[in-house]
Amino acid sequence: MADHSRIHAYRGLGIDPGLAHTGYAVIGSFVNGGELCAWGSITTSSRFSIQERLNTIYEQLQKLIVQWKPDLLALEDVYVYNMYPKAAIQLGEVRGVVYLAASHHNISIRMIRPTEVKSCLTGSGRASKGEVQLSVRRILNIDRPIKPDHASDAAALALIAMSRSGYYQW
Repeated sequence: MADHSRIHAYRGLGIDPGLAHTGYAVIGSFVNGGELCAWGSITTSSRFSIQERLNTIYEQLQKLIVQWKPDLLALEDVYVYNMYPKAAIQLGEVRGVVYLAASHHNISIRMIRPTEVKSCLTGSGRASKGEVQLSVRRILNIDRPIKPDHASDAAALALIAMSRSGYYQW
């Protein structure tokens, strides 16, 4: 495994939580600019128990944290509709696993609402996912789409959290 201990001034890990798909993205900053280091989605199957699925998310987050040593973790502060109480509970369980993984490594968590991300990156709190992704790609100088969408959302979260913490400027 490559040593990623300090090729960047700072690193942020963005997390877009979900039981089926938890998007992640690692952003590394330099004195000027930065880069998207790693991204993807931790996927779990509904064929497995909640316990097994949460454990998969936890173990994969642990691996990401050990590999990339982020300075902060940006977590989407999600809104859940009242008509989907089971989804709210599952999302809370996933968020708890994220908190636990960050806590085990003494990583501070920044909560960011989706409307904040949209507003900061595009100027509109009602921007589409595509508009947000284009802004992320422009800022990080990426010429191809960031897939899956959960990873793109996680990259946007990491960018905003790093910017607010003074770790990244564009």
